[in-house]
Amino acid sequence: MGKLVDKQIRTWITNNVRFDCKSDGDRLYIRYRDTDKKPVWFMRFKIGGIEQKLILGHYPDLSIAAARKEAGDHSATIRQGGNPAADRREKKQARVAEAIAAKSAQTVKDLVDEYFRRKVDGKLKQSSIESKKCVIDKHLLPAIGRLKIKEVQPMHISKLLNDIVDTGSRVSANKVLSYSKQIFDYAVIRQIIPSNPAAAFKRGDAGGEEKSRDRYLTHEELSLLFKSMRECPGFNRNNFIATKLLLLFGCRKNELLYAKRSDFALGAAIWQMNPENKTESPIDIPIVPAAMELLNELLAHQIDRCEYLFPARAGNGHVNHSYINKALDKVIGLMGDIKPFTVHDFRATLRTHITSKSIGVDRFVAERCLNHKIPGMEGVYDRGDYIDERRAALELWAAFLETCETGKAWNVTPIRKAAV
Repeated sequence: MGKLVDKQIRTWITNNVRFDCKSDGDRLYIRYRDTDKKPVWFMRFKIGGIEQKLILGHYPDLSIAAARKEAGDHSATIRQGGNPAADRREKKQARVAEAIAAKSAQTVKDLVDEYFRRKVDGKLKQSSIESKKCVIDKHLLPAIGRLKIKEVQPMHISKLLNDIVDTGSRVSANKVLSYSKQIFDYAVIRQIIPSNPAAAFKRGDAGGEEKSRDRYLTHEELSLLFKSMRECPGFNRNNFIATKLLLLFGCRKNELLYAKRSDFALGAAIWQMNPENKTESPIDIPIVPAAMELLNELLAHQIDRCEYLFPARAGNGHVNHSYINKALDKVIGLMGDIKPFTVHDFRATLRTHITSKSIGVDRFVAERCLNHKIPGMEGVYDRGDYIDERRAALELWAAFLETCETGKAWNVTPIRKAAV
């Protein structure tokens, strides 16, 4: 007969009496430390002179009678030369192995979904999440998405990177390598695979070290761009408006594509850019008449009361990160033998032209036109937002673009004094 009774244990719980162990006899004990939410049943025994401890369960989930029976069964096993603690460890290891095997049987697509759900969603800005997903959906998943996680080898990563580089997308290759390392590192941490198949690869194996882009479009190239946009089959009106607004504002692509209709205060001719931009700081962008005309055209059409300036086709949310990319690629294909450029090069195009001698905008104003923070100590002490100067600069830039669109020469006297 054991030493412990239910009434006594309940009294200890009621009075919050804590203890390391109380013996019931026949190797059975109960413990109720400060760290225990409930009293814990365990038994002590020796195998080969080495003391071992086996946790049986919690009181009252495991009653006194049930704890005594389980301890008696384990004692019988010990007398027969067995080790219940070792048996339990083996069963636990087997369960872990089964769980790992089940995880390993999942596909890379399943791994990517879990990685985003646990490590990305809600932890990054939405624009950054969508940009990351866009690269993965375009390159990684079509190549290895259907493979089982445990099947992915370095040779798969090598082929994936080489195929991207062969298309000329060295920046994309670097991004895919970085994302692959993050995703498979997560699989290692989750004990799904023992090692990361992308771990040994460096940038030199992908796109190489990236240099700052210095590509900008000349007056002649901009004129050819507008001409090709008008003549390109399938390049619709919204594609044209988005492209021209990107040129006029000199903003980042996602800042415009993810903008809400309510961000545009047309009466004040101001775009109140959401602070969820790359610099994570709000800024008011002057809306010049050329941009106002295009915005009015967009705002006049509303799709299912969507709040975004460029709604998705279904009217639910905004267009995705790759919007206008393929359409603009077709336009570039009509422009003949010119040096390739990207949407992001529109920013360098604005910066180069407005600070040139023919336009003459002050460099600090130009930096603010691009939503750049003023660098160095000058940026610490100069907090001016240059709203009037930026408006004057962007109006002159719009006039420059107008000559490109109409095929006229640019011969306007620079207004350096007015735009400083």
